[in-house]
Amino acid sequence: MENAQRPTMRSRKLGQRLRAIREERGLTLQKAARLLNRTPSSLSKLETGKRGIRRPALEHMLDRYEISDPDERQYLFDLARDSGKKGWWLRHEGKLAPAALDYISLEAEASSIKSHELHLVPGLMQTEEYAREVIGSGISLGTPPAVDGLVEVRMRRQQVLFGPKPPHLWVIASEAVLRQQFGGSRVMKAQLRRLVELSLLPNVTFQVLPFEVGGHPGLNGSFTTLVTSELSVVLVENLTTGWYLEDPVEIRRYDVVFDHQRARALSPSASREFIERIVSES
Repeated sequence: MENAQRPTMRSRKLGQRLRAIREERGLTLQKAARLLNRTPSSLSKLETGKRGIRRPALEHMLDRYEISDPDERQYLFDLARDSGKKGWWLRHEGKLAPAALDYISLEAEASSIKSHELHLVPGLMQTEEYAREVIGSGISLGTPPAVDGLVEVRMRRQQVLFGPKPPHLWVIASEAVLRQQFGGSRVMKAQLRRLVELSLLPNVTFQVLPFEVGGHPGLNGSFTTLVTSELSVVLVENLTTGWYLEDPVEIRRYDVVFDHQRARALSPSASREFIERIVSES
């Protein structure tokens, strides 16, 4: 039996691909439903990521759609297998936005995370006090943010860096990230020391982009690229929402910007020295 579920990045990705295959074969939703012996409603839910599918049913669908390429089939099987994967973050469903839950699930599965930051220390490197100040500084138009719960989630996310197969986290941070004050001198000193400490991990690369580099290709904003075994996405956020960019052409543009930024930034060792100078000055 197929299971109803909250759409995730993987279930949406699976659904999008199945819809594309159907449309490539010139099948309407109704015709495909008859071909597959399904209802149009159940097929629609599958294509929008709102319903999962077990492997035997997916094998039948791909056979009927005449998909014989073993790599394509395995890719879709992997997406289906992981589309409803449960994680610790689902305990916070209803408290966190769906986009935030999607992000945490991708972060937990990522082999590579590239973060370009103009203003804030990335969440995976924040101290608890710094995170509390950042979260508490937000403007609420209704119920104030549940700071304690959000801080707890942020601290829990950081465990991914110390797991058996941690992602490679590569951060390029503007000098502004290091100098923007949250919580005063004591909080900032502890945060900067934390950056130095984490930057020494074998799976972490941290580079500072000093003000003296002047104009650079990353001035348009912060972004994060996540790569898992099944997909690559770029997260771009603004005041009210975030966008997941999945088009390979768009992702390539962000990769090019990141490559330019890391070439302009200080080396990891020089970045640690830069941070330590700021600590000694404050």
